[in-house]
Amino acid sequence: MKRLYNIISKRFKMPFVCPQQLDVCGLVGEQFRMTTQYHMHRTNIARSLARLSSRPITADQTAYPIQNNRCDSPNDRVPLPLKTVYTICLWQPYFWLKDTYTTLIENNEQLNLLNDVHLYSAAAEADILLFSSGCNYSVNGILEQINLRNKYVIIISTYSEHKIRTHIQHRIDHYQNAYLVDSQEEFDQFIADILNLATKQD
Repeated sequence: MKRLYNIISKRFKMPFVCPQQLDVCGLVGEQFRMTTQYHMHRTNIARSLARLSSRPITADQTAYPIQNNRCDSPNDRVPLPLKTVYTICLWQPYFWLKDTYTTLIENNEQLNLLNDVHLYSAAAEADILLFSSGCNYSVNGILEQINLRNKYVIIISTYSEHKIRTHIQHRIDHYQNAYLVDSQEEFDQFIADILNLATKQD
């Protein structure tokens, strides 16, 4: 009994009273309860550490800056949802055509023209981007800063389609010669065709 007492006292490193003495003092039950609880705590900690040590070590994923989600291939574009009215952002057709296109858009029941005073805000909200190529293809600098994934990108220009697609470095969903649409009826049909393509599921 003395040997067992020494082993237990050494293991728990706490005051321990020999059972014969506890019987005399009448504290056996209380001391036994305290010792049992202490032992349970040690056991639970040991089990927790064992569980943790058995798990594979996984490092946290490296946090990378949010990348621009612009797409450079038609396959990356998300089709537009079916809606009654689509938002459109118009940017810098030749000044003599801006009023024409603004009027055509405003008279089309399927389109809602967003103000291009704050271009990037308007483009962020728009479903359709109706942009010109800009001077020296400056549209590249704009498209670079816009998430094109959920946009349908139309470039209107007097340059040939080949030249446009050669010099514009970002995804173009449709090329349109700026002068081929000059009446409301033609424009409405043009938009109907565009929306059919833009909402088509692959």
